[in-house]
Amino acid sequence: MISTMMKRPLLTVVSIADERFFPGLEVAVASAVAAASGNYDYQILIIDGGLAADSLAGLGRRIADIAVRKGISATLEPLVIDSDRMSILPERRGSRMAYAKLILPDILPHLESIIYLDADVLCFAGLETVHPPPDETHWLLVGAQDFHDVIEKDCPWLDQVPMAERRLPYINTGVMWMNLAGLRGVDFTTRSIACTAKGPIRYADQTVLNFLCRGRSYILPDAINHRTSIGATRPLCEGNLDLNIHFIGSPKPWLGPPKTSNWLAHQLWHQAHAALVSGIKPVSNATPPHDHSAIRRKAILYSITNRARARHYRSDLLSLSDPGGVVAKAAQRWEAV
Repeated sequence: MISTMMKRPLLTVVSIADERFFPGLEVAVASAVAAASGNYDYQILIIDGGLAADSLAGLGRRIADIAVRKGISATLEPLVIDSDRMSILPERRGSRMAYAKLILPDILPHLESIIYLDADVLCFAGLETVHPPPDETHWLLVGAQDFHDVIEKDCPWLDQVPMAERRLPYINTGVMWMNLAGLRGVDFTTRSIACTAKGPIRYADQTVLNFLCRGRSYILPDAINHRTSIGATRPLCEGNLDLNIHFIGSPKPWLGPPKTSNWLAHQLWHQAHAALVSGIKPVSNATPPHDHSAIRRKAILYSITNRARARHYRSDLLSLSDPGGVVAKAAQRWEAV
């Protein structure tokens, strides 16, 4: 164990959640600390969308306990955004929290940079590699490339983007490094609020961040933000846990039963919640996913019409048996913590 007297740099992680996403938040931040190398202390700031004070206090105690076992320190601090600041943000599905990332540079004026972590991520690889190359200070964002891999695939203001910039990389903002000082330098918050006033935005703050930061987003390997989708089970089937699993779309693991494409990832989330949050042994759910028959039919159909897509469906079917043994590997990780 590393001595607690050793001086370590501080890693600041920011996440956002309301009560509905609190179970996800618990797993996201607890697993991030559990994946710590021992080289950093952790400061976790939670943009509070109406969380119960006792729930946050309990989570703070849990991550502090995990940190002690890792030989580091970790603190958790809730941040309530002033109602006037929140009122300038548009609503999305009845909440303004989806756009809260846009005002982080202004509400965290004392910070130069942060790592942002969505509340629907399970960390195995951890967050300590989420940063730009040393001595490269011009980047505003750092993250994994999204399925919408270039700007033109998600940009409602494409007429304002020169042709030469339309194929610039587009990142997924679920796990990313943010250069808050650099964003303040380009008046990001004011410009982003102006963007949201122009009408509906498909992916909320992600759309705005990519539009305003195009050309200054550094791309990291997908493993730092491995999104669940059709075919995303392949590394898990191969036994690879060196990634952070991002549960995009629905249902989230704590809100509903999984589809075949994220069945194994859901098992890993429930296992992590039991080990890191509940302190109990998880019960394996052997019930076939609700779309199992449909996926089998698609695997057969696409083997004739689209072999690449058929491989994705076959991978998802294979994942139901966990051929790479990732559930057992994950259990060993949590036991070591």
